[in-house]
Amino acid sequence: MTMKHKRLASILTLGFICSAPSIFAQAPQSPESLEISSAQVQYIDVGLGGPKVGAVWGDPSKGAYGAFLRLPKGFVSPLHVHTGDYYGVVVEGTVVNAEEGHREIPLKPGSYYFQRGKTDHVTKCLGDVDCLIYMSQSQASDFIVRKK
Repeated sequence: MTMKHKRLASILTLGFICSAPSIFAQAPQSPESLEISSAQVQYIDVGLGGPKVGAVWGDPSKGAYGAFLRLPKGFVSPLHVHTGDYYGVVVEGTVVNAEEGHREIPLKPGSYYFQRGKTDHVTKCLGDVDCLIYMSQSQASDFIVRKK
């Protein structure tokens, strides 16, 4: 992995953590119901060529959360891992989330995937439209670029 990718990963993680607390809505265990329209989701740019994250509950820098992840068309992440497991549902576009050495399966809107923590994988946005993924994780978010 190049030094440039290491720096981008560090910037991505730091930027996400530093700016995250100001964008979070109430957690799902709140006693009040909550509606957030798509126009109300506040996205932050996390680097790496354009991905943006919009948290809708929880705080990714501290623990459990739910968020939308926007990937620009043609985006291919570097090989990476997350410390914890996470769950994803494709909302728009065609996504590939493939573990290293496994077959890539294009996931269209309505598709679900589970990503085991500490497992090398690459995430891609295929086709000619941007991708939108809803993801949730039971612990703080991280993004660790792996060397090939």
